[in-house]
Amino acid sequence: MAEKNCAVCGNPYKGIGSSCKDGSYCDACSKKLRLVCREDDAEFMSASQIREMLNRYASKIEAYDTVQKPETCPFCGKKLPKLLNLRMLDAYICADCGNRAAEMLHTGYDAIGYKCFSEIAPLFSQAAVQGGKEDASGRFHDADALRIVYPLIRTLLEDPEGGYDVEYIDPLDSLSDAELRAAEGLAAQRREALKTQYGEHKALFEVDDIAKLYNESKGRRGYRNEYRIGGRVLFGCINRKDTAAVTRADGTQSFCIKKLGDSRAYSNDLKEVKEGAECGLFIEGTVSCIYPGDILLID
Repeated sequence: MAEKNCAVCGNPYKGIGSSCKDGSYCDACSKKLRLVCREDDAEFMSASQIREMLNRYASKIEAYDTVQKPETCPFCGKKLPKLLNLRMLDAYICADCGNRAAEMLHTGYDAIGYKCFSEIAPLFSQAAVQGGKEDASGRFHDADALRIVYPLIRTLLEDPEGGYDVEYIDPLDSLSDAELRAAEGLAAQRREALKTQYGEHKALFEVDDIAKLYNESKGRRGYRNEYRIGGRVLFGCINRKDTAAVTRADGTQSFCIKKLGDSRAYSNDLKEVKEGAECGLFIEGTVSCIYPGDILLID
C-alpha cells in the first residue's frame, strides 16, 4: 500500500488511517484525538481544526498516562469511588461532579471526560455551586441567606438542535466585597418588611402562573382536578404537605400542597424549596380564587 501524508501532522503513513472533513490522518494522530474528542465528531472537523485541537492540548496528551487517581474528588472533597468516577484529560473526578458539570455546560456526561480540569474548575467556584461566596477578608457569605434580595435569575439558552435549555445566572458572582457585606443587612430589612406587611408565616409565595394538569392518551386530553401554581418563594422555606392560603374580601381559602416541583413545567419531585427559588406548587381542588400576582401565605 502506498504511503500517504497525514493531513494533520504532515508525516507519511501507511494504511487506511482515519477520515476527517477534508482528508485523512494517521493512526498516531487518531490515538491522540481520541483523548480530546469523540471520533464520530472528528469526521465533521477539518484537518486544521484537528491540528489546532491537538496543539492546544499537547502537554495534557503527553502527560495523560502519568496522571494518578487521587483518593478524593478535587471538587467536592468526597472519597473518590473505585468505579463511579470520571477520567478527564488531566484529572479524575467523582461521577456526581461530572454530572453537575455536564448540566452546567448543557452537554453530555461523556463530553466532560474530554476536558481539562482548568476548563470546568471555574464552574465549581460559582456561588450557587459553593453555597455562598467568600470576600477578600476570608469571610464566607451563605447564599441561601441572601437569596431573598439576590435570587437566581432564570434565562433560556437556545439549543442548536432546537428548543431552549434553562440556565441560571447568579448575581452573587458579580457583587463587589462591599456589596456582598451590605447584602446581609438588606436581606434582614427585606424579611422584616415582609413580616410587617403579611404577618408571621413560615413562608410567602408570589404567584406567576397557574396551569391545570392533564393526562394525554391517543391524542386526547383528560384534565385532572390538579393545578400547578408557578412562582417564586419570597420568604422562608416551603415543604410538601404545607398549607397555602390566599386572602380575599370574602375570607381566606386554604389548600394543601400535594407536591413541589422546580422551574420545569411538570417536574414534581422536590422535598423543599428555599427562599428566593422558583418552583411550582401542585394543588388538588379548585383554585379559581388564585390569580397571578397573588401572595400565598404558607404555614
